[in-house]
Amino acid sequence: MKVQFLLVPYDSGRREWRMGRGPSFLLRHGVGSGIRALGHEVDAEYVEPGGIERPNPPASTEIATSFSLYREVAVRAREARSNGALPIVLGGNCGVTLGAIADQSDVGVLWLDAHADFNTPETTTSGFLDGMALAVLTGRCWRTMASSIAGFVAIPDDHVVLAGARDIDPAEEELLEESEVTVVRGFESLEPALQSLRTRVSRLHFHLDADVLDADVARANVFAAKGGLTIAQLADVARLAAARFEIVSAAVTAYDPAIDTEATIPAAISGALEVLVSR
Repeated sequence: MKVQFLLVPYDSGRREWRMGRGPSFLLRHGVGSGIRALGHEVDAEYVEPGGIERPNPPASTEIATSFSLYREVAVRAREARSNGALPIVLGGNCGVTLGAIADQSDVGVLWLDAHADFNTPETTTSGFLDGMALAVLTGRCWRTMASSIAGFVAIPDDHVVLAGARDIDPAEEELLEESEVTVVRGFESLEPALQSLRTRVSRLHFHLDADVLDADVARANVFAAKGGLTIAQLADVARLAAARFEIVSAAVTAYDPAIDTEATIPAAISGALEVLVSR
């Protein structure tokens, strides 16, 4: 298999800041080399915002920079697939998935995250754009900006499984209850949820926010929460997904190496990706 890593070293529009440091760190610390050791062909490239020559360059604001990056991710992911490679995005923020899934029809999404990322501009209390990523993916907000991503089409609610979320705002809970997104509260409920999803789609985007891991096992970022997956469970999730679906793209996001003082997360992510590409 050919694997194309797309590194997006940005967090909130700022390069190599906070979780934006994660992509380079992960690649330097074994994510990629383990896949190559299994006999896969691996390449990697950086993604930078486009349009910086315009009067209002995207590098000037979080929103403009972020969506510019997602547009560039869509182009690179499309090129990777046309070259027979599986695109795996290593990004600071979860919104990179918006670009990774562009041009993909009839695709399901397994969204692994400590947070629901289901806020909208009307419900958010933090103003954190990335806390709206799944809401954007399902067409709830930022529709005009999302439509600027070539090939982007909102994913139907019933094509999404949200697993591992445990730090959810009350407004997000209400939105989730009104939606048809499948919310998996415990690891033991994931297999039947994926089996049900398989009756609707056969192709899957695998979204891994590093803070889906239990904070007592490894702290991925400042938003990490207790009660998440163990490292072994994360590998099992990848195994369950790969056994049931054709994996068409993946994203690994929200890893801040400054918070992971024991540097345990790169090996955990590498192990999960190795399982994902080897089924």
